[in-house]
Amino acid sequence: MAFERVSDNLHRLNENIREFAKSSAEYYKLDLFNKTMKGATAAVKGVVVAFFILFAILFLSIAISVALSDWLDAPSSGFFIVGGIYLLTGLFIVFFGSSFINRMMLSKASKQFFKEPEEGPKTAHPEFTSPNNLQPEEKPVEDNERV
Repeated sequence: MAFERVSDNLHRLNENIREFAKSSAEYYKLDLFNKTMKGATAAVKGVVVAFFILFAILFLSIAISVALSDWLDAPSSGFFIVGGIYLLTGLFIVFFGSSFINRMMLSKASKQFFKEPEEGPKTAHPEFTSPNNLQPEEKPVEDNERV
């Protein structure tokens, strides 16, 4: 009788461990999928915003170039000045800003990726249920009781 009960308990423990491992693996797969999709949607959103900002900068640059050309009474000087400003800005970013940009992006991405999930699994795992959930013919084994 006691041997059968121990054997049944070990069998159920083995099943519970397998179920726990399977549900944990599924949970972390879903968590990885969630983080991947958040990154993908952020990338798409960034590309769309960058596209519109690029067009806004293009039209503003043309307007500033035309205004500078009219102000200086030289047809191409405004375009050269605006182009030179962009060239200096680009060189400044290449030589001095790349480490700053890498550090900023790495810290933001690592915080987002390694952030703990907001909520854990919704239901309790059978292995961690209270002794009140035992079947009627079962009773919990006390510490000092022999099996």
